[in-house]
Amino acid sequence: MDAHDTAPVRGGPGRAARGRGGRTASDTRTTYDAGTTTTAHRMTVDARTASGTRAAAGARRTAPARRRGLLGVRRAAAVLALLLLGQTALDRTAPPVPLAPAASSATDAVDLAVAVDESSSLSATDVERERDAAGRIAVGEISPASRMTVLGFASADNDDQSPVDEVCPTTALDAVAREKMDGCIGRLARRGAGQGTGTDFPNAIRQAVTRLREHGGSRPRILFLLTDGKLDVSDSPSYGTDKESREENGRRELTKALAEARAAKVQIWPLGFGDDLDMDALRDMAKGGYRGGCTDLEAARPRADRAADSQTLGDAVQRAFAGARCLVTDPPRKDTPPADISVPLSPLATLANIVVSKGDHAVRATYYDPRGRKIEPGSRSDGSKFTLAGSGGEVESLRITDPRPGRWQVRLDAPKGHRDRLASVSVQWRGAVRSSIVMTPAAPRPGEKARVELTLQTRDEQGIGDPADLRRLQVSGRLTGDGFEPLDLALSDDGENGDKKAGDGRFTGTVTIPRRATGALKAVGVLGAVGLTADHRPFLTRTASANPEVRAGLRVDDAEVHPGGSVPFRLLASNDSDRPHTLRLSLRDTEPGAVALSLTEVTLAPGDSVDRAGRLTVGEKLNPRELNARIEVSDADDSARPLDAKLVKVDITPVPSWPQRIWDAWWWALVTGAVLLAALFGWFVWHRGQAREDVSPGGLLLRLTVSDGSGERTTSETTVPRKRDPWYRFDVSDPDGPSPRLDPRPTGRYAVQRDPRTGVRLRTPDGRDQSYPLARDIPLEGRVRLRVERGAGGRSAARRPGPRRWLADLLPRQRKPVLAPSDRRETDGLGGRDTYGSSSYGGSSRGGSSYDDEFDEAT
Repeated sequence: MDAHDTAPVRGGPGRAARGRGGRTASDTRTTYDAGTTTTAHRMTVDARTASGTRAAAGARRTAPARRRGLLGVRRAAAVLALLLLGQTALDRTAPPVPLAPAASSATDAVDLAVAVDESSSLSATDVERERDAAGRIAVGEISPASRMTVLGFASADNDDQSPVDEVCPTTALDAVAREKMDGCIGRLARRGAGQGTGTDFPNAIRQAVTRLREHGGSRPRILFLLTDGKLDVSDSPSYGTDKESREENGRRELTKALAEARAAKVQIWPLGFGDDLDMDALRDMAKGGYRGGCTDLEAARPRADRAADSQTLGDAVQRAFAGARCLVTDPPRKDTPPADISVPLSPLATLANIVVSKGDHAVRATYYDPRGRKIEPGSRSDGSKFTLAGSGGEVESLRITDPRPGRWQVRLDAPKGHRDRLASVSVQWRGAVRSSIVMTPAAPRPGEKARVELTLQTRDEQGIGDPADLRRLQVSGRLTGDGFEPLDLALSDDGENGDKKAGDGRFTGTVTIPRRATGALKAVGVLGAVGLTADHRPFLTRTASANPEVRAGLRVDDAEVHPGGSVPFRLLASNDSDRPHTLRLSLRDTEPGAVALSLTEVTLAPGDSVDRAGRLTVGEKLNPRELNARIEVSDADDSARPLDAKLVKVDITPVPSWPQRIWDAWWWALVTGAVLLAALFGWFVWHRGQAREDVSPGGLLLRLTVSDGSGERTTSETTVPRKRDPWYRFDVSDPDGPSPRLDPRPTGRYAVQRDPRTGVRLRTPDGRDQSYPLARDIPLEGRVRLRVERGAGGRSAARRPGPRRWLADLLPRQRKPVLAPSDRRETDGLGGRDTYGSSSYGGSSRGGSSYDDEFDEAT
């Protein structure tokens, strides 16, 4: 059997059917049903006890002993009934099937030891940074049930000295202990002359191994060794009588100490400090301890790192701690307060630690979840629990169980004078995924090539599509069965070799079934990733015969629906046998009640073939998410051999608002209407502008003339400016004098504009409008006349009504022949007029428009 099938899922039945935040509806329902049953029986028993008590009270004077005896019997019966009935009720309540592993403080707990080098080969600043690193490890530990010991070590140069000081005895890292840990770590200090200033690694490692294994059990054991890596026992009498023998014996004892650590399964994670590091020695000590980690990946195996200075200290400690504790971590984000720093949390995370290195005790950190809500340490919200540790020190951490995915924000504030140091925020987390796998064909023949598909989901039944999360995963598979050795399956999500789409969270590969396969087959996923545990659901089937009598195939595509919506699918099946067969469709690897099949059973008569349609309906109360399910069809007479299986991904989206629904249904009509309205509005604007342009008097020449004994003479004239105003207003000054003048005024009593039909329109002081041809003398006041003519270079008149000239050219019509000027004069009888019919005043004797009228007739 595969190890994945026999290993219990952490978290127990109570983690089943997890919703947002890891709370389980089935867990609550189970407790409630059991509690209701127990309460009902308790009420019945209490009622009977009460009635028995009242009866006994009536006979209290005559039979006190009997009353006490009866009451004792009834109480015993009540207790017995309660136990029996309560146990029966609990037995009737089936435990829910666990869906995903969850964070558990008991199973995550480890035994930690931190050994800090206090020798004189390090400076006081180096030891101070070592203290900082030890505090970070204490604050960053994710499980409150973990135990931690802090040791300071150097050497013993005489019998009165000790090479190892236990500054922090072994203690469980609950909230109170973490706060006190900062005080005892503060006692670590560089040793001076006469205190033993060498570096005794063998004694430090042995003391740590002793503390780590004294509680027994199977917890992981981790030793963080903070040092410069230089072994120095040259002044320690316990290692020999002279310097050469002491150094040789020191190296030999170090090898033995590392072997003892390896035998006790103690991992050694060296962290280098100081300017003169011996990294080779640190690497040798990492390799000399226990090499087994939380997972069989290189990133989880002990290795040496270095903290070159205060700026890189946090990064080095984070890398070492994340590797030792199998946590997922990203590079820290840094800024000086006041600042808002955000860190992302993956949907895969079930347990997270936000670690804040403040750089100054005066800096205060405030935490906000992805929805912007302020987090109160020690509280519970949205299914998550928050625990703050180290709030009074330079390093603090917020531990979050079942965190909400998204970007969490840390707001850093500090009083003036404490804002110059760089602060950093990092997040470390552990997560869980669940896999579902299928083969096509579902029951392959020996020697046949099969296609394997695997999908991953988070603990909240959501698909995994974030590229950053997919990069963390190393997904493969394993095929086992009767008659052949296990086969490793190469699966990829790169869009090649049969994979439909790169980065969609569906991993694909192929496998050829061994010809030696004789019966049962099992395909199961394999996940390799630091900080992630997997709940793999195997695909169980059997090899098929060369010509199976019953065949079936499912056709279903990934879809996007709203809560309560459905996805269509088809079942194609045939029965070539001489007896009827019943096919059954089922859903697997999905949350109970999340989806339902409308077609669950089909009966095939002998020789019958069917093509049935069905629907996969999602629950109405489901939150928006990406849901994965596996549909299987099997023969009721041979349920161990699926006829076909398909993975389907349903993207559940929120129900749209009514405007969105109208848009989805009528978008084409709305777009067409909007285009028509825009065109109509544009035409209206153009037409209005064109109408204003048609009547604009710009370019017209206005002349005032008077008639006296000497004849007609011009007393004043002006050309109307080319503006888009529909009226040009003016007054007549001194109308009774010898030289009346035309005086343009915005409030003038007279106004003119073009008339598209006749030539010009005049508005008189009494408000009447009258149209006149151009070059016609129009009486104004007394002997004053107004003549309107086409100005130099201006239009003679507005556009005539009818189609525009360019449009008229396109329309079929009877074209007139163009007459010569002399012929035109004879035809029109104009006598001595000029070629274009102009009078001596530049106008037309017929009140026409001169040049433009002639052009219109010619064209």
